[in-house]
Amino acid sequence: MRAHKLAAVVAATLVMCAGLGWAQGWDALDIWNADDAANAALTSWFGTSGLIVVPTAETLPPEGLQAHLNVIENENDDWATIWGANVSLYEGFEGGVTGVDDTWTGADSEVLFQAKWRLPVQDYFGLPAEAPMIAVGGRDLGDQLNRTWYVVLTKDVPLDATRQHMVGLTVGFGDTELSDSPLDGLFGGVDVPLFDYGRLQLEHDGENFNAALRYWWSEWAVTEAALLDDNLSFGFTVNSGF
Repeated sequence: MRAHKLAAVVAATLVMCAGLGWAQGWDALDIWNADDAANAALTSWFGTSGLIVVPTAETLPPEGLQAHLNVIENENDDWATIWGANVSLYEGFEGGVTGVDDTWTGADSEVLFQAKWRLPVQDYFGLPAEAPMIAVGGRDLGDQLNRTWYVVLTKDVPLDATRQHMVGLTVGFGDTELSDSPLDGLFGGVDVPLFDYGRLQLEHDGENFNAALRYWWSEWAVTEAALLDDNLSFGFTVNSGF
């Protein structure tokens, strides 16, 4: 049943977003353009910039700020709420908070903390700008639910000679306090620009396969529909610009 619901939601969203993307267009007079949307870092459902659950080696731009609100259907057909904010204080470093309600935790609501540092390997080793990005980070640093440490590598692959639209390939390894949970062991994913202002994200978080479609309504507002381990999810992200 959920697979049928997801198919209907994704199909309707694709049709709507494709039409809007083609109609919206972009040119030199735009205050922002589709290239920015296609390549900008986005906050994951659980706070750190990344895909859906999987973090990437990307970070928000300096003084960048993103906030998100997501709802996720659980096995009991209830809807859990997850909210958070992520900020980059300087180049390559970001931190933030994520709140999860009692529907998600099964107990009390919790506020979790996360941080990520993109290692300046290009500067240290004289590597070209096209070299993969590498980052280390942690989620739930206070260990309220499941503290996680990880290292992750992301490589952007151009779709055309102009290098304006890039496919992001991510692979990483994590260690969690609770075994057999997301980000425990090997994980990875792909981030694909489908059309102007729209991106498809697919991942395996070490435990589950997840998929999401994300669409920019403006330079500061993004909506998203996803399937997390066979559970429907919808969300909204706002940012300070890029």
